[in-house]
Amino acid sequence: MRIEPGHPSRAGAVVARALEAVGHAAGHAGWVVSGYAQADRFGARGRNFVFDPAGTYTHRTIFVGNNVNLGVRPTLMATRAEIHIGNNVVFGPGVTVRGGNHRFDVVGEFIVNVDDSMKRDSDDRGVRIEDDVWVGGGATILHGVVISRGCVVGAGAVVSRSVPPYSVVAGNPARPVRGRFTLTQALAHERALYPLAQRLGAHDLAHLAD
Repeated sequence: MRIEPGHPSRAGAVVARALEAVGHAAGHAGWVVSGYAQADRFGARGRNFVFDPAGTYTHRTIFVGNNVNLGVRPTLMATRAEIHIGNNVVFGPGVTVRGGNHRFDVVGEFIVNVDDSMKRDSDDRGVRIEDDVWVGGGATILHGVVISRGCVVGAGAVVSRSVPPYSVVAGNPARPVRGRFTLTQALAHERALYPLAQRLGAHDLAHLAD
């Protein structure tokens, strides 16, 4: 609730601002309490995990690494498969990640009545988002997709196919528009951030131009 200070009374304006501040604090407190209540329901979560309690989650099927921010009001849903998110990942507002799909080809059933018991394995293939990824606001990532290390997904993109490392993708359906780095830059980035055993090599990044 917002209370607008009245012009005639300075004292009234001060009181109104104080009441407004209390209202905001109470709302924030509720947001924090809701967040704490939800946090341990995720399948796994790492350090420095930021998420909006007002988002939509199938908590037990979502596994999140360290230093992850899921942005404002995301939707992450997977009823029979899993969503795995690596380390150092950030979402813009309103991102959707769907680890499954609805069947619409069941003869003799209305679509609304088709439930998980009628699904095939191919209907729920999960999603994996690897380390160092930025997903732009309003993007949608569909089941079966791997967003590889270092990728950028453009705002509003609909990603239905897996994306190779350090790619920038955009559009519907999403397609690579360029590399985030040149090959030389990507190799230097790998050396700076990852131990030898975890680094991607030139053969993993052959799609990047120099």
